[in-house]
Amino acid sequence: MIDCDWSYNGIKICVLNNDTLNISILPEIGGIIWSVKYNGYELMYHHYKELELPWRFKEDFPREDSLHTFFIGGWFEVLPNAGYKTNLLGVSWGLHGETPYLPWKVEYDEEKDPNSILLVVQLKRYPLKLYRRISLNKNEILLWEKVVNLAPIDLYFSWLHHPTFGGDLLDDSTIIELSNNTEIEVDKYLGLKHSQFEAGFRGEWPIAKGKDGKMYDLSRYPPKGSQNTNDLIYVPKMKRGWFKVINEKRKITFEAEYENSLFKSLWIWRPVGGGPEDPWYGTIYATSLEITTSWPATGLSEQVKLGTAEVIKANSKIETVLKFTVK
Repeated sequence: MIDCDWSYNGIKICVLNNDTLNISILPEIGGIIWSVKYNGYELMYHHYKELELPWRFKEDFPREDSLHTFFIGGWFEVLPNAGYKTNLLGVSWGLHGETPYLPWKVEYDEEKDPNSILLVVQLKRYPLKLYRRISLNKNEILLWEKVVNLAPIDLYFSWLHHPTFGGDLLDDSTIIELSNNTEIEVDKYLGLKHSQFEAGFRGEWPIAKGKDGKMYDLSRYPPKGSQNTNDLIYVPKMKRGWFKVINEKRKITFEAEYENSLFKSLWIWRPVGGGPEDPWYGTIYATSLEITTSWPATGLSEQVKLGTAEVIKANSKIETVLKFTVK
């Protein structure tokens, strides 16, 4: 069933649901999948801030990482700059520009297809257009996506899905599963002040070395309130487009399957408190397994230099399907 007659604080909400899943989408705020509920359990993290349209808010001192000002959690999608501030072809983007900041158009026909909704956005600073059809099939969320290059030249881009897990899915019984023999690298590029782990450490999932010299199991999530840290770990090359997030207490499993020929990398964000300063002030308890084409999180220009950026040919398109199963 589709219902786009909801609103909160003047913000349009589209609800897509069946007997098992209930999804709430905010088309005007980056097309964010704000809520994913499975049998009443919330799987997404929601930050404490009120929902607010970004263009209604004027900052006295604008910041390079404006996404932190408007961050509300949920599942957002990033194109063409996965990562921090960057400049390419005369265009500047801030953190995760530019699709999370844009309103998306919504199209659906409940009579023809009561189980799917199409969202469309055309970028303002780059000649790309993104289509995303969200469909429900029993306990599956299917995303069909298409990126179209509107220009007569080849273009670099990086593309990222940012499902921010929290709610009933995340606690000290949560386990994260990746394929065996997956190689990881702790971020050394951003200089994260409140990181728990040794910058640049390379190893095999799920073990990472802490700054204290101890080895930690990344597959087990720390209890809420147990620390005040903010970490980013990369999987530079996924052996398989697959992962699981499992809550043992509630017996919930979120499983992702996608094309690793396109989404080659995974960023694992672990804000447990997030640090005592801006932007988290110790308030966040979440994790995100960020499905992405490129790495590290230094932005598109650096990704081009390092050879990890994707290229879309002139006047061409790229299509892909991602499947997420909840059980």
